[in-house]
Amino acid sequence: MKQAGCPQQQRKIKAGAAVKATHGHDRGRLYLVIKREAEQVELSDGTYRPIAKPKTKNLKHLVHISDLIEANQLMAELDALSCDREKDIYIRRLLKQVAEN
Repeated sequence: MKQAGCPQQQRKIKAGAAVKATHGHDRGRLYLVIKREAEQVELSDGTYRPIAKPKTKNLKHLVHISDLIEANQLMAELDALSCDREKDIYIRRLLKQVAEN
């Protein structure tokens, strides 16, 4: 298993990446990284954490799973959608691809 908090893992985590929580009450849950700021990221899963209310989590409590989409492409896709509900559906579809693999 990948080590949580590993600096190599932390460098890979950027907007558009799929990550898994390794600590906290949401341990084991998949998220899409919406935004990265230094040592923290904003996460959404489209269900429990919608785009309107993203979860803020420390990088060392996450494991990088895969790069789903480039950051600029993610922002363009989300901006093109008219309402938060459609954005949440889009996020759920992206995460479903990871869960199926």
